[in-house]
Amino acid sequence: MPSILQPTLSGTGQGQQITVPMALQRPELIAFRVAELAEPELVLDKFFTPGPAPVGGSYLFVQAKAADKFLADGADVEARTEGSEYPIVDGVDPDVRQALVEDFGGAFPVTDAQETRNLTSYLNAQVQQLTNSIVRKLNKSAMDAVEAVIGAEQTIAGQSWENLVIVGPADSITPAALRPSADISAARLHAELKELGTVFDLLVVHPNQAHALRSSYGEQLDAMLKSADVELFSTPRITAGTAFVVQKGGLGKVGFETPLTVETIPDRRKRQHYVQGYANPYFAPEKPDAVVKIIGLEG
Repeated sequence: MPSILQPTLSGTGQGQQITVPMALQRPELIAFRVAELAEPELVLDKFFTPGPAPVGGSYLFVQAKAADKFLADGADVEARTEGSEYPIVDGVDPDVRQALVEDFGGAFPVTDAQETRNLTSYLNAQVQQLTNSIVRKLNKSAMDAVEAVIGAEQTIAGQSWENLVIVGPADSITPAALRPSADISAARLHAELKELGTVFDLLVVHPNQAHALRSSYGEQLDAMLKSADVELFSTPRITAGTAFVVQKGGLGKVGFETPLTVETIPDRRKRQHYVQGYANPYFAPEKPDAVVKIIGLEG
């Protein structure tokens, strides 16, 4: 399955026993490993879908708003009688925006001695740390782009998800209107009333809220999520006490001027190589109404 970080990567030698000399000679093997480790933790593909390569360091896009779904100035289409004309109407001018390319990366050294002795444990640890840092940066940039377009019109107040009682005597369980499922339904209603065709299928939560859901619902959690028609994804990159109900990938585009790239740089004066990894993404939030933010889930 192709990675959103490296959609065209192939010939990675899966199943091979990778040695340190081999990795230094073929840094694409390290790149594949970084992408493989990063994929389960990525936030960006929960909100964005792959977009085209940017041009000149940026990507121009139109940001759609709920207020722009009909013709401008209250104009409307009209019925036509025989021999008459349809009215001339004006649409809303598009809100053209520019998503700038970001550039970030890092490098770690591998000495000749570590290469000769094939210290794979060192290489594995360094690759894992590089991966963790890249994932954290990608996820932070993605969530910064999300938060930048989430205004009051896409934010609703929820109920606390703490101390829920789902199973027990009827007089002690949490009322249906005060459960997380009610908050998810409220987000869905919020979107449906805007008539934009948004179909939510993902619930993105902080680990605190994921823990609260698992603790409260137990084995019934899957049934609740299925009833709400959403999957669950947890990440520490969002603020505790908040959740996002999302049309997966519906917010906009993520593209790369340079996809995840790993290269080796020799430094013969110190008898070592640097393994350098970097990526140049942009984030274009085209449809803010593909996301509803729920706040007030703690306390």
